[in-house]
Amino acid sequence: MFQCKDVAEEASNYIDGELPLGKRIGLLLHLVVCSCCRNYLQQLRSTISTIALLHPKEKDDTDTLALAKVLLKASKKQ
Repeated sequence: MFQCKDVAEEASNYIDGELPLGKRIGLLLHLVVCSCCRNYLQQLRSTISTIALLHPKEKDDTDTLALAKVLLKASKKQ
C-alpha cells in the first residue's frame, strides 16, 4: 500500500493521468484513509490551475547554463 511519501513522489504522474493502473489503485486506496494526502493533491491541482490562468512568461535573457550550475551545486549539498 502507498505511503504519504509515495503519494508525493507520484502526484504529478497521477494528476497527468500517467500513473499505471496498479499504482493508481494503490494511490487511491491511500487517499481513502489519508486526509493529508487528499489535501496535498487538492492544493497541487489548485496551484496548477492558478499557474495555467496566469500564463507566466520566462524572461528571454535567462542564463540557463548558470541556472543549471546553481541547481547542480545545490543538489550536491543535500
